[in-house]
Amino acid sequence: MVVMFTAIATWYIMPIVILIIWMALTFLKKNFAKYWPKRLRIIDIMMLVLLLGIHGLSVTLTGLSLLPFLAFAASAFGLVLTVYLVYTEDDFRVRRFFVIYWRTLDIFIVGMYIILLLIEIASFLGIM
Repeated sequence: MVVMFTAIATWYIMPIVILIIWMALTFLKKNFAKYWPKRLRIIDIMMLVLLLGIHGLSVTLTGLSLLPFLAFAASAFGLVLTVYLVYTEDDFRVRRFFVIYWRTLDIFIVGMYIILLLIEIASFLGIM
């Protein structure tokens, strides 16, 4: 358990782990395409790994995890997106909601991880 958290909290190991998992999933998707779910993208699976990275980086940088705040923001975004979709379209399509919701969360989580990683690199180099 301690070794796993150390690997997650170490900023230079986690991007390597993310890259290895990304390459493994790409290999699986290309070689087992007929078994891979059609609508499932690699970034959807990588969100779980990126959440671990965000947790490790945020604990290292601030001393507390940003995951509860991220969960609250994701819930608030889902509520706002629901109201927006019902207001702009007369019917609410669940599939459309989840596609927009997950793709937007994918972008947000990747962006948050990159920002935290850049802050960690800057503090490691003594820039910040």
